[in-house]
Amino acid sequence: MKSLGPFPAGVILHSYLGSAEMVPEFVKLGAYFSFSGFLMSMKPQKAKKMLKAVPADRILLETDAPDALPKSDLGSLFPVQGDGSIPLEFQSQATSELAKEMLNHPANIHIVLNYVASLLEISKEELARISYSNTICLFSYEGSKVLHEESCGRCTNAEENEQQLGPRSSC
Repeated sequence: MKSLGPFPAGVILHSYLGSAEMVPEFVKLGAYFSFSGFLMSMKPQKAKKMLKAVPADRILLETDAPDALPKSDLGSLFPVQGDGSIPLEFQSQATSELAKEMLNHPANIHIVLNYVASLLEISKEELARISYSNTICLFSYEGSKVLHEESCGRCTNAEENEQQLGPRSSC
């Protein structure tokens, strides 16, 4: 990435599971860190250390559906209608043996949101706001319906984000 970057418009590190020590270098290059259900496969202390190293203005959430089914109570998972990995007789009552075979659904973002918020020790509402703001910042462009300048919280909310998550990199 160093030979190609920096990336002033941003670059996404999809389903990031790298080390906390790598985060500062990626941030310097303009990286955003996207977290999916795969994060739940890491040891919680390692995941927490890594998440706490990521500046609030660089956090994104994703499901990576149909992959990355979050480790969760099956009752909280949204199944994909017609998922062929679940035998018909079990489609109304998923069991733990079927969880490994199930497809992930975009509606399972709430599980990723809850898990990441708990590790960052912030409310899920605050994390949703941060992730949404970062998404708008990254994907807005001149002429888009939601403009970067109107909704980007990177600089305008940097002080508030520091209060919520601790010291972070500046804009």
